[in-house]
Amino acid sequence: MKQKLIQILQRVSLGLSFVALIVCFLFVILYHQMVHTIPVGHSGVEWHRIAWAYTRTSEGPLSEGVKIIMPWDKLYTYDLRLQTKQQSYQVVSKDGLHFQLTLSFRWRAIRENIVDLNQTLGPDYVEKLLVPEIGSTAREVVAHFSAEDLYTSARATVQKQIYDTTTADSIRNGIVSQFDHEVKEHEDVVALTDILIERIELPEKIKQAIENKLEQAQVAAEFVYRLERERLESQRKLIEAEGIRDFQKTVAPAITESYLRWRGIEATLKLSESGNSKVVVIGNSATGLPLILDTRSVDAQSPPSSSPDQSLGDSKAGSDLRGEAPDQVLPSGNLSTINKKNR
Repeated sequence: MKQKLIQILQRVSLGLSFVALIVCFLFVILYHQMVHTIPVGHSGVEWHRIAWAYTRTSEGPLSEGVKIIMPWDKLYTYDLRLQTKQQSYQVVSKDGLHFQLTLSFRWRAIRENIVDLNQTLGPDYVEKLLVPEIGSTAREVVAHFSAEDLYTSARATVQKQIYDTTTADSIRNGIVSQFDHEVKEHEDVVALTDILIERIELPEKIKQAIENKLEQAQVAAEFVYRLERERLESQRKLIEAEGIRDFQKTVAPAITESYLRWRGIEATLKLSESGNSKVVVIGNSATGLPLILDTRSVDAQSPPSSSPDQSLGDSKAGSDLRGEAPDQVLPSGNLSTINKKNR
């Protein structure tokens, strides 16, 4: 009896060992189908191929880390971080011009509704939802603007209208704005952060015409600025002239003939004390101010003499006169009298 029991246990242990080996072999073979890792910033949805009474077909959202599932089930992973994409669209402007518009949009997948996202759209929800929805809205909005407006001043307005229309509550497209996602409950699966216009590719001739028009507008603005500057300059000169006029009206009564004569005498004294060669002639003019003559200029302008001896005598007389008195202050008289004495 004891030996039979030992034989049975040996057979059971061999069977269990064989089963364990088979399980280990299957685990190694099916490792990549059973063991999955959800990276940081991601979430997962587990889909059960065979749903029992106590389980749902899809379970989620699953947190980060290692997950072990049955080999016949499947795990879908979604990136919950901020993502961006550039997409080009062919659009038509208000004036019937066809051109290419490149948009850049950023979004996040909503973790709370990740199961609905997996069931309705799947992992390629960007190409199924965001790209066509934003493209349709962009064509609708651009059709209300001209090409020149898009190229110059209306870019910010256009991209704001595209964003507001795409995320409007009246359109049930599964896209919500980032602000509405944070402040209220909703059933949308994607939170759109913003939409930016990256590039507007107009035909070369149209682009050149718009740039020329803008250049001429700047030139015209420059001329307006110049005219305004000249007008202000004329006002400044007018104010300056009025100030000078008022100053003269204030100062003129205090300036008398005797005061001017006294200032002229002071200037004559200062000139007579300087070391430069000069002739100061004080005449009986109306102002009484001195007449200053440069002797070198007078000599240079004197007429040539008729004979060599006479020229020599005049030069000698002139040199004697300059040697005796380099600075002379002459009383009232005529310049012709001085010339006669020198002769």
